[in-house]
Amino acid sequence: MQNGYSAMSSPRKRAMSFLAALSVAIPCLALAQGDKEKAEPELKGEEVIQLIKKDSLQGWKTPSDRWSISEGVIVGDTGKVALDAPEWLYTKQRFSDFTFTCEVRLTGDDKANSGIYFRANPIPFKWRKHSYEAASGYEFDIVPGKHCGSLGDWYARPKLRVFAERELVDRLWRKSDWNRLTIRARGNHLEYWLNGEKVVDYHDKDPKGSREGFIGLQIHDRAVMKVEMRNARVAPVD
Repeated sequence: MQNGYSAMSSPRKRAMSFLAALSVAIPCLALAQGDKEKAEPELKGEEVIQLIKKDSLQGWKTPSDRWSISEGVIVGDTGKVALDAPEWLYTKQRFSDFTFTCEVRLTGDDKANSGIYFRANPIPFKWRKHSYEAASGYEFDIVPGKHCGSLGDWYARPKLRVFAERELVDRLWRKSDWNRLTIRARGNHLEYWLNGEKVVDYHDKDPKGSREGFIGLQIHDRAVMKVEMRNARVAPVD
């Protein structure tokens, strides 16, 4: 009977060993997939669009002479006087589902404020005594402090604000230096990376959420400031 028991238990033991191995493999696979979703996407291949030409703003809608380009760096500069209303530099091309990346540098007084806007569409807006054309659509906020790295749609849906973890962005943000921002927009799924680390992962279930529009860079009002952008690239995603 002992030999017979051993003969019958061998396949059973093999099955139990397989199930045990599978139970370990499945969590490992899930972890690997999770790490992949956290990883900053790379933009490479023929579909990548270089949004900045070396010495030309031909692919952009320039609202004023406050915007310029030099050696591949787009510059928005208020000069010595703060603006009464913000300005946006928009791409001429519209985008829907995409991955975008760029490097930005923000300098100026303690009110210096800017952001990368996407799926943006100009709308009439009034704030205090000033009426102007503002950007509805999503923003990757790059003002230092609690709003840094946050997601919002201030001009169309001011209640929408998804904050990044404060300790994380405080560690990642390089004040008065270049910072790399990456955005992936797929349907209502929006993801932000700051200097290589994911800071926002949000599904916008509001049917009013924008699904297509321009990519823009902002000069904020009430600040003496300069914002610079380089290495801006975008590619479609499925």
